[in-house]
Amino acid sequence: MKLMWRSIGVCVGGAVLALGGTGGAASSDIANSESAYLSDLFAGRTVAHIQIQISADGMRDLSRYDGDNHHRPFALARVNEEGNLYTNVEVHVKGGAGSYRPIYNNPALTLNFAKYAPGQSFHGLKKFSLNNSVQDPTFLNEKICRELFNSVGSPAPRAGFATVQLNGRKLGIHVVTEGFNKQFLRHYFENVHGNLYQTHGNQEITDRLDVNSGDDPKNDSGLRALAQAVSEKDPAVRWRRLGQTLEVDRFMTFMALEVMLCHWDGYCMNQNNYRVFHDLGANKIVFIAHGMDQMFGTGTMQLGGDKSSADCPIFPEWHGAVAEAVMSTPEGRRLYVARLGQLYTNLFRVDALLKRVDELSSVVGGALAESGARSARDYQRKVDGLKAHIEERDKSLSRQLADALKQR
Repeated sequence: MKLMWRSIGVCVGGAVLALGGTGGAASSDIANSESAYLSDLFAGRTVAHIQIQISADGMRDLSRYDGDNHHRPFALARVNEEGNLYTNVEVHVKGGAGSYRPIYNNPALTLNFAKYAPGQSFHGLKKFSLNNSVQDPTFLNEKICRELFNSVGSPAPRAGFATVQLNGRKLGIHVVTEGFNKQFLRHYFENVHGNLYQTHGNQEITDRLDVNSGDDPKNDSGLRALAQAVSEKDPAVRWRRLGQTLEVDRFMTFMALEVMLCHWDGYCMNQNNYRVFHDLGANKIVFIAHGMDQMFGTGTMQLGGDKSSADCPIFPEWHGAVAEAVMSTPEGRRLYVARLGQLYTNLFRVDALLKRVDELSSVVGGALAESGARSARDYQRKVDGLKAHIEERDKSLSRQLADALKQR
């Protein structure tokens, strides 16, 4: 039986939250501009079929990418999606340690439809990535976990599925993820003119971060203010200054979700796979989840303990400086435990999660069967493994939260 946690008037409240929506509180203009096709894609009801054509010169340029995100060559491509032809689409190879595959293998790709063809979009979407999911044979972790973040208002680009062909070569299923840009930010913020920072492997907010979008990219005042708050030695003063520079309520949800879902390779536990946005409306920093392909304890490189364990501690070693700064204050620790309990009670509903796994795996499995990439029996074994991890994570959370409640 789940522990019941009292609501303290935060975004999750006391409501039971459903999975499967498009996520976030999209503004009416964005919702109206999206085609039914794109809505179905991000709801996981359909699979896109994407054919990419890149010239020999372009392929040679892309082959120079070796996983170093500071040197990313690009090529222009023609993209065909079931008769819809797009030209001058910018293509990058993406991915770092673990997920990177070269262009002649099974690459992950980022496609920008508007950069070199102003006004062009893919059913209203200007930019998206095609992730090879080499670390998640179910192709489901990114989709399900992004839906969970979105369902409680924690920003994360939406995800769907696609089959990909590159110059006639079948690459199989890829996970489609919405691009990081102002179009994405409008789902969550009224003012999207602040800097959206991109991080590369274990960078901290105190490092020089690349600006993904923003009207004043040289103005890093928001990050500097947060870094100064984090470095404050006095816990009481630190907590006050964090409240002035960090969207604390959203960060509590972000931190609790990373831990609840075993995002061991995220910001809080590994200083990796995240973005930060300076919300000029509130003049505060907001953290954005990213890279959720090894979740619920399914990761192959999990920090500490069993490499494939759903028993991730709810009080891990905090590697992210902001997480450590928050959790080293009595107020931050109290709010974190309360938020984790709320999210577990209201969001981590095993029956709903397993049902969502079945819904999405039927879509992915059908596409795999059509492509002949993997047998249905082999894929179902992978899916059953994910479901087992979800059930084990539920048991672990229940036990650990009960222990935390006793220590209050």
